[in-house]
Amino acid sequence: MLLILLCLHAFSRVASQAPPPPPQNVQVEKGQLTWTPGEPGVTYTVNYRRFNSDKWEALPACIQTPFYSCNISAIGPSDTNDSPENSCVTLRVQAERRGLRSEGVKACSRDGDVCTPLFSILTRPGSLTVHLSADHELAKEHADNAKHRIYFGKEGESPLKVYEDTIASRTIEKLEEGQRYCVQVAYTVHGELVEPRSCIQCEFIPKSEHVNRTPMIVGLLVSIVVLAIIILALGYLGFFQTEKIKRCLEPYKYEIPPNPFPGEFEVRTFIPTVELYDDLQISDGNYEPRSALCSPAAAS
Repeated sequence: MLLILLCLHAFSRVASQAPPPPPQNVQVEKGQLTWTPGEPGVTYTVNYRRFNSDKWEALPACIQTPFYSCNISAIGPSDTNDSPENSCVTLRVQAERRGLRSEGVKACSRDGDVCTPLFSILTRPGSLTVHLSADHELAKEHADNAKHRIYFGKEGESPLKVYEDTIASRTIEKLEEGQRYCVQVAYTVHGELVEPRSCIQCEFIPKSEHVNRTPMIVGLLVSIVVLAIIILALGYLGFFQTEKIKRCLEPYKYEIPPNPFPGEFEVRTFIPTVELYDDLQISDGNYEPRSALCSPAAAS
């Protein structure tokens, strides 16, 4: 029992003398630096370093702060010249406990501005394309001497390896399908890194869809053959059978055949005759019929 207590006491002394774990997820967005604590009960100090300088300076407002954020707007621009990269700074955060400090963790940026490039990722089976913009402030100042530095690797690899310095968008091929790959991008000016870098973006590489396209191809070929036959048939009829087609399309003329039995079915003209009727004359109350065929003189 005593041995166990001694071991626990020794372990606690060693743990108390070890530096605290570093902060996680150190990010800057719209002038606000934030991070996730490695463990509770420690303080944090923010340092910054200007472009093309090796000197780290502490930000007075964020020295041994118990909070998990810091306003970095107090960092003023450099007085060297008006080049846009001189306003860029590298930021890092260290955890501190009893005078022991962790390693510094550099901040990434989620803002696309003069110091950090904005990019997007397009994935396809076996490849990944990093879309970059060639129209940015550093390119206007330094032309082709301002480039993008792409950091690349599988998810979980730390740190990501430098893939390429490029001006335009870049496609990375021969990737393992079904795996996640991560990309981080920063600016460079004459080969010197400009920070903060972008935050890491990870994307899934989709798998190829292995579809049997044989029935589709066969159906397409059959359709092409049938269409070719129809075109050839129409061409043959149009060039060689034009007159026959015209005759077939002419209206049919019907002629009345001659009468095979002359004299038996003759058409005779009807001539109306005078209708015969009797005219009655009344004389002294007597009715005397008179034939309509007789003249009045003969009747009298």
